[in-house]
Formats: sequence, C-alpha cells, structure tokens
Amino acid sequence: MADIKPVPESKPLPKPSSAAKGSFTAPYFDLDSSIKVADVVYNRGGGACTGDQLAHWLDYKSVRSGTYLTRVSAANKHFGLVEQEGDRFVVTERAKKILAPVMPEDAITAKLEAFLAVPLFAKVFEQFRGSQIPHEPGLKNLFQNTYKLLPDRVPQAIRVLLNSAAQAGILTADRTRLVKPAIPTTEAKAPPVKDDQSPAPEKQRAFGGGGGDGPIGGVDSAIAGLLRKLPPPGPWGVKEKARFKDAFIHTIDFLYPDEEPSP
Repeated sequence: MADIKPVPESKPLPKPSSAAKGSFTAPYFDLDSSIKVADVVYNRGGGACTGDQLAHWLDYKSVRSGTYLTRVSAANKHFGLVEQEGDRFVVTERAKKILAPVMPEDAITAKLEAFLAVPLFAKVFEQFRGSQIPHEPGLKNLFQNTYKLLPDRVPQAIRVLLNSAAQAGILTADRTRLVKPAIPTTEAKAPPVKDDQSPAPEKQRAFGGGGGDGPIGGVDSAIAGLLRKLPPPGPWGVKEKARFKDAFIHTIDFLYPDEEPSP
C-alpha cells in the first residue's frame, strides 16, 4: 500500500513560532476536540459561522476566552479543519471528509492527514514509525532538548500527541508504537453481462442538476453530508427537524449567495 502524505491546504499553515530557532509548537487540544469544532460549524452553521456563534455553540462565554481561542487555534492552525475568512469560520475539505465521508476510507485518510499536519507530530511519527516509542521520561527529554518545546508545555504536548495519535488510529492498542492504520479500498464491480445483453445505461442519480464536483450528481459535499443524515421516513422530533432545516438553509445560503442586482 502506497504511503499516505498530508494533503496541502489551499492556504499554508503558519510556521511554528518560538523563542528558539528550529523549535516546534504543539496544539493545546487534541484531534477529537478539534473535530468537534468543525462539527459544530458544519452541522449548526451549515458549513460556516461567525466567531461569536462558534463561541456560543461551544459553550464559551466570550470570543475573548483564552480556552476558546486556543481550541479554535488547534482546529484552524494546527489540524487544518477550519479556515478563517474575515470574521467567519468555514470548514475545510479535510473536515468534510471526516464529518461526511463519501467512501469509508475518506475519514481514515483525513484524520491521518490532520495528525500529520502538525509539524511536531509528523516529526515524531517519522522518527518512530513502526518502532517502539520512548516512555514518558524519554519523550520529555526529546521534546525539550531536541524539539525545543518550552519545559512547561512538554507534559501537555505529550498528552495531546498520544491522544491525537490514538484518535487518528495511528497509536497501537498498547500505546507503544505509531503505525499507519489500514485503509480499506472499495471498488464498485459491475454486474456480469450476458452474451445477449448490452450494458444498461447508468441510472440517473437521485439528486442531480448541480454544477459542482460533489459525490451525488454534482451536489456539493456539504449538502450531500446533510442528506445522508436524514433519518428513514417517519416521525421525527421537532427540535431535531428544526436543527436540520436550519443547517440546510444556512448551507444553501452559503453555497448559493443571492445574485448582485444589475446596475
């Protein structure tokens, strides 16, 4: 199986900043906490929202909260799951693959990409891939002396690294090795054609007409992800239905803005 490399974002991630040249930084929140940020933007905001909306939905009192800022920074600058456009946050394609995968392997690959998007995590992975990682005292020495992390940041950086590796499926069950996860491949096979039959033309997809590159007849992946969350026909809770309708309307407004009036 070919090696998987991180997919570059449309906007390069900021370079780590520190007092010492060549040093690394680490996110304060792990991968799952950052995925939750993207999930809130995706499902409650329809793919985009303002900072004050995001802070409210994540149960922070203010956009000036230090915890809120460091959490959003992890999702944005470290894992590449949301992007900031002016005063709005928008989910990235990487986040969409995790939250609304088209194929089973999409979420696995995207989580691996998110983990490796953190330069410190990628460095540790390349150094110890397939071999036993040091115990905590050894990791502390490595982070502080080789990767030049500030001493008071080292314990949390190790904890976030190991938790994120486990969440990305990279850390083995005994938490001693970093190994790339097995990525399933799904290949659609056409039904056998009898000698006296010609292949039937492809059936029209259930949802079509769009001009994008979405997985369902040209529909954008954000809309496709919402459609896949529809429950089977039948009674539906009032609050859940209202939340879905609100997210759908926000997604439509975001993807299809009103035309500017002609002068």
